[in-house]
Parts: sequence; C-alpha cells; structure tokens
Amino acid sequence: MNPKLFKQNNGYEIDGLWYPRVTSICNIIAKPGLEMWLANQPSFIAMQRKRKKITEWGILIHETIEKILLKKNPEIKPNIRPSIQAFLDWLSVNKIKPLSIEKMVFSKQNIYAGTFDILAELNNKLGILDLKTSKEIWDDHFIQTAAYFNAYNEKNKKKAKTHWILRIDQYQRCKVCGAKKRDKLGEINVKGGKRFCRHIWNSSKGECELQKVKNHKSFLDTFLAAKQLWEFSNRHLLSQIDNYPNKTKTHLTLFNI
Repeated sequence: MNPKLFKQNNGYEIDGLWYPRVTSICNIIAKPGLEMWLANQPSFIAMQRKRKKITEWGILIHETIEKILLKKNPEIKPNIRPSIQAFLDWLSVNKIKPLSIEKMVFSKQNIYAGTFDILAELNNKLGILDLKTSKEIWDDHFIQTAAYFNAYNEKNKKKAKTHWILRIDQYQRCKVCGAKKRDKLGEINVKGGKRFCRHIWNSSKGECELQKVKNHKSFLDTFLAAKQLWEFSNRHLLSQIDNYPNKTKTHLTLFNI
C-alpha cells in the first residue's frame, strides 16, 4: 500500500495534520472470536459477502436509532423491528438527552481521531454512548469508547463522566433444543442447541443491553499501548507521511525508523 492510500483508509486530515483513526488502531488488537469466525467461512468471497451484509445490518440499526433519538420518526423496516422495539422498551425506562450524534473528536496530546456514535446525558450523567449490534459486549468495545471519551474531555470544558456500550440485537429460539438463530439481511447464524435438531423457531425477539465502563483508565492505557504497536507495525508508511505530527514522529524514532 502506498502512503496516500494508507492515509485515506486509516485517518483524518485536521488543521493540516494527519491523525490516525481510532478504529484502525483498534484493529491491531487480537480478536479470537472474529478470527475463529473468519476461519470457519467456506471461502474468501463468502466471507466478504457475509461481512458486507452484517455491516449493512449494523448501519441500518444505527441510522434508525439515531433518527429516533432526533425525533425524526423513521420508517422501521420489518426485518429490524424486534431490535428497534427492544430499544424503544429500553428507552421507556431510561432518560436520555442526545447532545451530539456521529461527531468527530481528536486528541492533540496522543495523536488520534475518531467519530463517536452519541454524546448524551443518560439518566442525568454526561457520557459517550456507543451502539453495537454484536451478540455480546467485548472488552475491545470499551477500548474504543475510552479513546473517544479521552479525546472529548481533552478539548471540552464540560467533561463527560463515563462511557457506555448499548448492545441491540435480535434472535429466534428453537422450541425443541433451545438453539439461537440470528438472521442479518439473509445471513444466518445458529448457535447452541443440538446439531441434528429439526429446528422449530419461535418469533424473533429483540434484546437491548447497557453496560457502563468499570475501569476507564485500564481501557485507555490499553488503547494507547495498541497505538504504539500499530505505529510500529506501520512504521515504514508512517515515516513517509509528512504531516504526521512531530510529537508522534519523534516517538517513531524509538523504533529506529
């Protein structure tokens, strides 16, 4: 990959300087579950097709929820209705005031940038709220939101107090063996239950789960360590980016670039 394409794919130009993207940095962190999923795909083309569908599913959920929060009364497509209903049920017992949606933040101190989902007052506490459509909440979700939280507080006088992950999903359960089936735009995933069961599926059920970060500092430290590893892995390309801030370029000399 040449430096120009690397810059386009992995960062942002801000005030004449180039900042690496939070999600690109986080990709350096091992994700055993994802690696196992990739290994189980029948072919590279099939894997690409599935990832595209899953990504489109997540975008559809994100866009619908963001429009609901902005009181835009969006059309709720039938294939995501259980997920959105679960979110609406959650919304009915939680007080949320969105202040910013899909906003870029950047850290001059640590040299990175990214776009968080939602800045909100949730139950009277200001924080960063990230939406996920995964089947579980993973540590790397909080590593990502810790980076956004830190960058936001670096620049703003009114500080965020915490960050959360809000997971939205839906599934069908087999009436016979208890297996769970997830259908994301035609991409089917079945987990648990009995292998040779002739599944009889219940109606699709949505679920909505909120988790608050428990140890922000440990997740931020992990992100900053991942950034050093990411820099090392991409040191030859980074050394060719003239507007990569000097502080970080000086750091790269530690790796004998």
